[in-house]
Amino acid sequence: MLVMKYTIIVAEKMHKKEELGVINWPGWDKPCLIEQVQMRIEDGWMPLGGASYGEHEAFSDKVWAQSMIKCDCEEE
Repeated sequence: MLVMKYTIIVAEKMHKKEELGVINWPGWDKPCLIEQVQMRIEDGWMPLGGASYGEHEAFSDKVWAQSMIKCDCEEE
């Protein structure tokens, strides 16, 4: 069976580490968008289209985003 997965990666910065980490403690650098995309490519994900920049409901400032897809092919 062929299963297509879809995700959107969101980051406040395109190419510099973010100042606040997952728990929002200063000094815990969170990966920038480029690093997050590279990590997922290594795991079999592929970018879908180009990066976009705009508002996001979970952030007060504008963010960078990248759509990604992954094909999981399972043999029956």
